[in-house]
Amino acid sequence: MKIKELLKLAFKQLMERRARTILTILAIAVGVTSIVALSAQVEGVSSEIFKSLEKLGPNTIIVTVRSGSLFTDVDVSNVKNLSGVANVAPVFATTARATGINDRITILGASTTAMQTILGSINLIKGETYNDVPSPQAIIGYNIAIDDAGTYRYDIGQPILIRVGSRNIMMITVGILDFYGTSTVINPDNTIFIPIDYIRLLLRTSGYTSMIVKTNSIDDVDNVMNLIRYMFGGRVSITSIKQITSTVQAITAQINLLLVSIAGTSFVAAGLGTFNIMTISVLERIREIGILKAIGMKDRGVLILYLSQGLILGILGSCIGVILGSVIAHVIPILLSSGMMRVEITGQNVLSTYTPAVTPTYILMSIMIAVLVAIVSSAYPAWKAAKMNPVDALRYE
Repeated sequence: MKIKELLKLAFKQLMERRARTILTILAIAVGVTSIVALSAQVEGVSSEIFKSLEKLGPNTIIVTVRSGSLFTDVDVSNVKNLSGVANVAPVFATTARATGINDRITILGASTTAMQTILGSINLIKGETYNDVPSPQAIIGYNIAIDDAGTYRYDIGQPILIRVGSRNIMMITVGILDFYGTSTVINPDNTIFIPIDYIRLLLRTSGYTSMIVKTNSIDDVDNVMNLIRYMFGGRVSITSIKQITSTVQAITAQINLLLVSIAGTSFVAAGLGTFNIMTISVLERIREIGILKAIGMKDRGVLILYLSQGLILGILGSCIGVILGSVIAHVIPILLSSGMMRVEITGQNVLSTYTPAVTPTYILMSIMIAVLVAIVSSAYPAWKAAKMNPVDALRYE
């Protein structure tokens, strides 16, 4: 019997028990759906993080005061003079309350140069950047300026009352940032940027909470980090974008491995279901197998016939799983944005700020696993069918 005829016969036999076949196909599809949908979320979130890291640049180092006094102008000057350092942007960050906003927000005192370094690019939907002079100018984040209904809480030229500790500060809105989404350093959407000299004047401080250090090249990053660590000791926290990138890559790989392992349990269930159905299928067709052998079908033909049924189940289950997985992958961010699901990353709410990435790698991997599980589960029943004695099979009642 030709392969084409064997495949037709295999499909026909599966369709004779349609309900049983559909349930097996769906069981296989569950595993594929899990891998495709969940890996798309991980890839999408990591892609957004990498985009944020790219804006800062791989030659960026973030130095933050951990304990003790704040950074002084002398500290900033000393870091600037280190070998391999191209530029240093000092900033002052604190938390505050703003009128009309329930959650705490971040106040970041920074020069326009430092602001550009942090954001990658200053994208405004209204207004303009402030002048680097000690005056009450503010560039406010998207979520602060605009409420959930899309209405402006604050517009250009309007005052915004900020409470920092026990002090009330009145600022004038000069710019409104576009929506940025997730960020590895701060959440721009919930931040108010003001001139660095003005916040220092208001809070009567001459110090800085952090320094954004740019090296001449990525090759200088490790050396500059060591020099800064030697200069300040344990009173500072030092992080490089290079380190964060490596960490995110490692975490992404581990999460994907975990997801595949979890999905593997559904493949085990699908494999057992396939084994059960194929065994029953063989038992139901013992006389039919005897007839096929009696008219000349070889053991190899019978083996291929029942392995083909497993192959068909695996392929159909994979196709349905890929389609369902791709659809569900894009539904999850909608659920996140609607508030039905909520995820916290580094203390910030991530609500549909990423696009799921359904990658060919995970599609191919899930298909291969599903087909392999189906074929392996069919192997023993197919072998039993192939080894049947045609005389005994014809006598079977």
